[in-house]
Amino acid sequence: MDGEPRAVPLLDLIPAAHRAETVVERRYRAGDHIFQQGEATSGLWFVLDGRVAVERVGIDGSLSTTGVWTAGDMVGIAGLWDRRGYPASARALSTPTVMGWLARDLVMRLHQEVPAFGLEVSRLLAERLRFVQESVAGRLGRPIVNQVAAVLCTLSDRMGPSVGLTHEDLAHIIGTHRETVTRALHELGQDGAVHSRHGAVDVLDRQKLEDWSQAPER
Repeated sequence: MDGEPRAVPLLDLIPAAHRAETVVERRYRAGDHIFQQGEATSGLWFVLDGRVAVERVGIDGSLSTTGVWTAGDMVGIAGLWDRRGYPASARALSTPTVMGWLARDLVMRLHQEVPAFGLEVSRLLAERLRFVQESVAGRLGRPIVNQVAAVLCTLSDRMGPSVGLTHEDLAHIIGTHRETVTRALHELGQDGAVHSRHGAVDVLDRQKLEDWSQAPER
């Protein structure tokens, strides 16, 4: 492991005597897969640095992005308890992306033996569920431009005013085509809400973006 893990509250709850020897650090470049959909769940991943997209391939072969996670976020927790494979793949979005990993058996033991660790995992799961529910509720059945605005509001809360995602990434999150997202971003840009550049979207006026995200039509 190269140095100490970056600040992740969950790691602080692991007894200090065991932390350095139990947390494995791995580095990835943008585009590298951290794990693949269907692989056996080996343990709990968390982002130490960079950004990670979690992507699922549907029965029809379509690709959807179920989340974009940044430093401090857990990734790949779904299969820890039911021993099933990862329900989606994780892909690094930035270079470097640094991931921490805890073996599944260790996570289970810490969950039982360190109550604060178990409570923090439960809190993070509840936070994740709320994020997903609010993200879905803000998009379904609404015009694409409003969906794009809602997604950008949610993502900028996590990533800051510069959302480092491509038009293709945003299209996968919403479940539409890249060209459709490009048109929506152009409309938002004309209103002065955002500025789209290569590999990122900058939020210029948060209030305008929220107005777009809340309006059923414009």
